[in-house]
Amino acid sequence: MFEYIIILSVLFFIAVLFYKQANEQFEILQTESSRLEELPTLYQDRSPIIISDFQVPALGTFDEMKKRPHILNMTVSPGKTLGNLLQSPELSTFHFSKETAAFLSKESGLSIWFEHHLYESILPSIYTRWIYTNNTGLYIQHRGLFKTTAFQTMIMPTHGTVHVSLLLPKMIPYFPMNWQNRPFKSLTAQDTPLINQIKFVEVIVRKGTILLLPAHCIVDCHSNDAWIFMAEIHHPISRLSV
Repeated sequence: MFEYIIILSVLFFIAVLFYKQANEQFEILQTESSRLEELPTLYQDRSPIIISDFQVPALGTFDEMKKRPHILNMTVSPGKTLGNLLQSPELSTFHFSKETAAFLSKESGLSIWFEHHLYESILPSIYTRWIYTNNTGLYIQHRGLFKTTAFQTMIMPTHGTVHVSLLLPKMIPYFPMNWQNRPFKSLTAQDTPLINQIKFVEVIVRKGTILLLPAHCIVDCHSNDAWIFMAEIHHPISRLSV
């Protein structure tokens, strides 16, 4: 029995090391919503995947939220409600915590929709569903720089258009301290002296399009109007990176 424990521990350690390896270049893959069965094969490349022609539910928009006054009255910072924030210039730089985004996702109905209408369709295999978990969030117009840790991170605008900036982890040394959650466009030569050395790819994601990202991408999402639904799909190894 002890030998089996040692073997399993070694295999798990190897799996963790393999999972921590990141691609050194971006190749954007594409498929359609009618061909989701191709995803397990596409996942093997560990590249961003665009799914087009997807039917997005009429949830998680400002018009929908206006029907739920208790959501607009929620406090997002001292003395400021979500409704106040939506009318304030502060919205463009406001940091939505994961807890706030998760609350908006649940109250909008998007987390339940995702769980029952999309989640299983984008898993690598229905037979290993029991090892996967997910968490969701709804962000308004932007989410600053962050590193993906999940097996797959899904980005889907509920309406409008989202610009997603993708960077490789090797760009991190060029970033200033405390770069997490900062808007990518807020980096300047004053705090980022080698900003001209930072290479990135910008993907435009419109309503009806879903972007799936593998682990170890540096990501920034920004829009002038869109609300952005995000879902992280984790397996036990990716959970260790959270």
